Amino acid sequence: MIKYILKRIMLMGVVLFAVLLIIFFITRTLPGDPVAMWVGEHPTQEQLEYGRKILGFDQPITVQFLKYFKGLLHGDLGMSLRTQQPVTMELANRFAATFELVTIALILAILLGYPMGLYAAYRSNSLADKSIRITGYMGIAMPIFWLGMLLQLIFFGVLGWLPLQGRVTGYLFAEANLPVNSGLFILDSLISGNGELIIDILSHIFLPAITLAFAVIGIVIRVSRSAMLESMLEPHFTTFLTYGFTPFQILKNLMYKNTLIPTVTVIGMSYGLLLGGTFLVESIFDWPGLGQFGVLSILTNDFPSIIGVTLIYAGTYIFLNFVIDILYFFLDPRVRL
Repeated sequence: MIKYILKRIMLMGVVLFAVLLIIFFITRTLPGDPVAMWVGEHPTQEQLEYGRKILGFDQPITVQFLKYFKGLLHGDLGMSLRTQQPVTMELANRFAATFELVTIALILAILLGYPMGLYAAYRSNSLADKSIRITGYMGIAMPIFWLGMLLQLIFFGVLGWLPLQGRVTGYLFAEANLPVNSGLFILDSLISGNGELIIDILSHIFLPAITLAFAVIGIVIRVSRSAMLESMLEPHFTTFLTYGFTPFQILKNLMYKNTLIPTVTVIGMSYGLLLGGTFLVESIFDWPGLGQFGVLSILTNDFPSIIGVTLIYAGTYIFLNFVIDILYFFLDPRVRL
């Protein structure tokens, strides 16, 4: 077990270093001059040269990389050229918002998609199965930004049921005096027991979470349905039928376990998909997370922030896949051989 974990940790380090190497050199070759933004409007040539010297952009790119990597080992991600604040602080202030949104979206996708996939396999080729598969195809094919704006038009513009943007109503959060402030608003509000604040936070996160979740539900449905259909073709399924068990009893007590490994795999991959989707969703819903920060950083050629956001996203995705590998160790005895 220890050897298995150490091997996965080494692979994580290699992948993360490769991501850093690629994104660092790509950001340095993008068009545009971030120094001009750092110096200010209408800079002179002397000011630009001074800015490059202060920021270290006048040095060879290999020297820049070595200095950045040395600082990274000490937890220093550099200074944001746009906000003039440490990138580490900027990411820390926004990580909880993105983590909360993506996690809630993934939980919704699992709670809705997994049972629907199993039921579709159980009622294969029925009207219910076809309806569920159509829903899954719609989730995969529908552009996430279009769905988000459509939900805003319906639930805010037409019905007026849900707020348009943001994480929480400002005055409610300011007056709450939360005993815990972890940045995870749902958890903090539950601990406080403030019912009005809980409802307000849930109403704000509902639309962006559903928008993200809908893009993944189709994948979860297809994988769980396919895995269940394959399991139902196995000889032991027929054996249990001959013993007098109904298909539903077999599915409920045994067959669903055979779908766990492929489903867990797709869930881990879907988390990465959801992280990528936050760039659009957070911009549409004005969600103050890493995705919105990343978009603004890209638009302004804020190199340190772009690298920081990429490393956070990649590190989170790699860590989740590491957790899935560990789950494999317990779910699949063949891995322990």
